[in-house]
Formats: sequence, C-alpha cells, structure tokens
Amino acid sequence: MKGMCAGKKGRIILSFFIFGIILIGSCTKTNEFTIGKNFVESRTRLQIIDTFGVDLSTVLLDSVITSSSKIAYVGRYSDTIFGSISSESYFDLAYESFSDIEERAVYDSSSFILQYTDNNFGDTTSLMAIDIHRLKENIVPFERSYLFNTSKFAYESQAMGSVSFYPEPHSSDTAVSVRVDAFGAELYNLISSKDEKVSTEEWFKDYIKGFVITPGANNKALIGFNAGQEYLVLRIYYHLSKEEPEKKSITIKMGEASHQFNNVKFDFTNTPLNNIKTEGYEVPATKTGNRAFMQGMIGLFPKLKFSSLDQILASENWKILKAELIVEPVPHSYEVFNLPDSLYIFRSDRENKRTTLYNDKSQPMLAYFEFDYYLHENNRYTYDITTFINHELSDAYINSFDGLMIGPNDSKLSSSFERLLVEGKHPPVKLRLYYLSY
Repeated sequence: MKGMCAGKKGRIILSFFIFGIILIGSCTKTNEFTIGKNFVESRTRLQIIDTFGVDLSTVLLDSVITSSSKIAYVGRYSDTIFGSISSESYFDLAYESFSDIEERAVYDSSSFILQYTDNNFGDTTSLMAIDIHRLKENIVPFERSYLFNTSKFAYESQAMGSVSFYPEPHSSDTAVSVRVDAFGAELYNLISSKDEKVSTEEWFKDYIKGFVITPGANNKALIGFNAGQEYLVLRIYYHLSKEEPEKKSITIKMGEASHQFNNVKFDFTNTPLNNIKTEGYEVPATKTGNRAFMQGMIGLFPKLKFSSLDQILASENWKILKAELIVEPVPHSYEVFNLPDSLYIFRSDRENKRTTLYNDKSQPMLAYFEFDYYLHENNRYTYDITTFINHELSDAYINSFDGLMIGPNDSKLSSSFERLLVEGKHPPVKLRLYYLSY
C-alpha cells in the first residue's frame, strides 16, 4: 500500500512538471500569454500594456481654504522651479472680562508669543525677520465661515512690533516673542481704568480689530507657528511695587479659529508656469518642459487625461482586469524638499473640480510613496484605478476633458507647502493595463 501511494504521488508530481513546461512554452511575449494554447484553439489572451499615453497638465486652483488650519505661516522662499512664495497670517483676539489691576501695579512690557510647530519650508538656518501690524477692519469670514489663501484685510503700514531671529522650528519648548510695548501700554491703561473699550466683547472687537504677521526683508524660509488659541497669545507684563517686586501678567488668547488664516502670494515669473493664469488656470505639460507641478496652499495639481484609451475601443472583445497609474517624481527633484508620504487621487472634470475617488472599502483612495533604497530607479506612487478606467470605457466614449488629479487632501492642502514635480518623458507617468482580449 505504501509503495502504491508513493508511485501515485510520483506520477502526480511528474504530471505537474509536464504541465508547467507546456504552460511556459505557451507564452508568446513578455507581456502577454495565451490560455490553453497547446490544448484547444483559443484567442483569449491576458495582456499587459504600459505604453498608453497620459496627457499631463498643471492646474492652478482659483483659491485654497486656509482658515482653521491651526498653523500661522509667515515668511518667504524662492527658487527657479516653483518661483517665489510668501505668506502672512491674520488673526484676532478673544475677549474675556478683565480682572481688576492693583493700584500699586506698574506696567513693564508686552509681547505676542509665537510657538513653533514642525511645519516649515525653505532654509531655516538663515536669519529671519517678521513684523506685526494692526488691522484697520475686522476679520469677517466668507460663506460657510471660510477664509482663503487669497483673502486679505486692510492693515496699518507701520509695524507695531518687529523681531529678527534664527528659527528653531523643531524646538517645541522655544517661542518667538515680538515686543509691542507701546500698544501694550495703551491696552494696559484701558484695562486698569476699566474703560468702556474693554468692557464688552462688542466694544473690544471695535477697538482691536485684529492683527497680521508679515515677513520682513530677505527671508529664505516659511515658518509655521502654532495657531491654537492656547498658544498664539498677547501677554502684558507688569509688577506690584513692593519691597520685593511681585511679577504679574495678563494673557489674552487668540480669537476664533475660523478668523485665523494665511494669505499666500506667489510669483511664477521666469519659471515654466509663468503663463498659467493667462492659459485659463491650466497649462499643458508640452508648454512647461513636459513636466507637471504640485504644491499645497498655492493650489497646484497635476492633471492626467487618457485620450489614447480609445485604442482599446477599436476591438470589441476585451475586458480590463486591472489598471494601475504609476507616478514617478522627476529624479533629484526632491533632494532638498522631502516628498509627501502619501497623495490622494481625485476625479476631475472640464472645470477642474475635484471629486475624491474611493476604494472598494469606501475609503478615500491614496498612494504611499515607495522609495527604491537600492537602485533609486523605481521611486513612485501607484494607484489602482480599475473602477475609474472601466467606468470611462463603459459607454464606448472617452471624454477628453475628464481625468484625474493627484495631490493632498483638503486638510493638507490648507496647511502644507509640500510639493511634487512629475515628468511626461523621463520617467513618464504610466497607465498600466492588465486586460483580456478574445
């Protein structure tokens, strides 16, 4: 019995070995093979194609929501690829009933306290300067309580306080203090005398409309400060006149989060994107050195269209099993700035409105950056867009305006300057299709 089982087992292994040889012999090309070719006549083939053309362009959104991001970006940075970027941050103060100040109290000084975050962009080793100005008008959000990177409010040209410093963006226990002694003395006297200007929230908001932090001259970085209400504060220092002076302070917190936002300015002069506004806020890669650009808070997104998909429609007998979009960054374009850890993908229409794509688990679709530590040749983001491609082909018509956009989600878009540069040729953005033809 044992010998019979062993013989039977040997025949099974031999059969699988012969079947394997037949199957290998049936492969006709590297990227395709025929099913059952050596047994019955069949035209069914599984084919892999990654030569479909992808039409690249760069889209500039007309505005980006930057309110309630809890980050106050201030500074300026420029290079020859993306041009120059600057940011100034607006906010107001919260009102609270002020406690009585003792008669023996003596005013000392006042400062805005700015706490660092880990968010920064550019050369943080260089000396930086920032100014604080007083607003001439109240901060009023637009519909749905939003403020944008294009929003701005009038402010006094003369700065009420300035400071120069070397940034320490990764030091959470370090802060930047901007002295505003003259303004602080005025406010201290009003609180001390119980003036009506500080007696109610309405009067207070009329007296102090808000502030804007602006970059000084020659800045080479954008620094993100913590814009949480507990962190961005105005502190008034005073002491009680005694034999041993007793130090005291009044802390006034930042106002509503929806009133804090970043106004971002950019200049594409002498860059490939110089004419993007005159092109209708979308410019094809053929006019930008066969490259497409992404940068958060500015609102730059690469757009990808698949006009050559109609080649599949030339044959009636096909079925797509899988479609992968492979996006490789331009080599060496991320040696100074780290690439985003992950990027989302969106459906885009003729007006470049973004609609999030979802996976089969009803989660927003995103791709994580894959880094080739050994050869540095296959650094990429890979998306499974099978459902999207099948939907595009379902009615036998390819809309030349429909496509996809890749970039950060709304949260990252409103709070980060992360960027990406992709190329249409070396290496190209690829659409890889696995499909059956029969």
